[in-house]
Amino acid sequence: MKILPANGLLAHAETLTDSVQLVDRILRAGLFTGASDIHLDPEEGRLRVRFRIDGGLDEVLSIPASMQSAVTSRLKVLAGLDIAERRAPQDGGFSWRMPGVGAAGRGPLDVRMATLPVRRGERITLRLLEAGGRRLSIDDLGMSPADRAVVERVIRRPHGLVLLTGPTGSGKTTTLYAAIQELLKGEPRNIITVEDPIEYEMPGVSQVEVDSADKVNFSKALKSILRHDPDVVMIGEIRDADSLDAAVKAALTGHLVLSTLHTNGAKATVERLVDMGLDQKLVPATLRLAVAQRLVRRLCVKCRVKGARGYEPAGCPECNGRGYSGRIGLFELYSPEMGVETSMGDDADAKVEAGVTSFAEVMKAVGE
Repeated sequence: MKILPANGLLAHAETLTDSVQLVDRILRAGLFTGASDIHLDPEEGRLRVRFRIDGGLDEVLSIPASMQSAVTSRLKVLAGLDIAERRAPQDGGFSWRMPGVGAAGRGPLDVRMATLPVRRGERITLRLLEAGGRRLSIDDLGMSPADRAVVERVIRRPHGLVLLTGPTGSGKTTTLYAAIQELLKGEPRNIITVEDPIEYEMPGVSQVEVDSADKVNFSKALKSILRHDPDVVMIGEIRDADSLDAAVKAALTGHLVLSTLHTNGAKATVERLVDMGLDQKLVPATLRLAVAQRLVRRLCVKCRVKGARGYEPAGCPECNGRGYSGRIGLFELYSPEMGVETSMGDDADAKVEAGVTSFAEVMKAVGE
């Protein structure tokens, strides 16, 4: 087991017999270590607790099997799930606040919870979202000044399609939120989003959540949204031909549409759109910008050391022995209208040379 800051917050937690106290300790540790997810995996003789921090999974606690049922039930009660149902997956959520956390400048946690029946019980995953926390801005993403200038110029346009591309977990939604935050700084606009699910509440934005019963899906919501006179529409993801058709029609009729798409590169977005049914001739008329991105860990500036291929991680108390602290994006831009085509490889090289990340991190994210 790695020694994390969580270990201090979870000292002797495995000896607790009160499930309420134990769950509170776990959530508090997750909040203060900046974990994005908490995984509770039932294994023989124990319930393993792991935190996902900066993209990596670390074991932080081993709970005796005797407490497994009580912990599971406590979390189900918080999330409004059926305690008696143990053979079917369930999804829910809750807001959690620990006394004194708000006074320390940390907001409550919005927690999304999912259960999954496995061999030795129910696996639980908690997604932690700090409600009211600091909103990520374009400044925080790690774009080069040139790339940032292109993005800011495009999102100020009155209409067109802006797509964030990349695999799951590459930070696309975070970049969309940052773009919306940037737009909110300018002249008043009517901004409406459709998301699955809503990850952060944004004051000044009308946010629609996709319904699991399919009463509200991306294409249905977008068609309805257009009757509400929006200036900017954000769609969580273009998933199929119907949502693409709705997004393109919105972009062609005077709306700025921001969304995400699964492709490997920025320029590959064009081929993907055509494969999904978009007429090749409509690409230059609709696509204003495609941004491909990946996430890499930031080197700890307190302990990084110079190596053969740039800086390398060392480990110190400041980064808790990891050698890394936080994450940053690698970006690639393609705009057929502006004639802009940047390379993710060049962005990666620049960040390695500047000591922002390591060569090993870049290799894991994008390869050679």
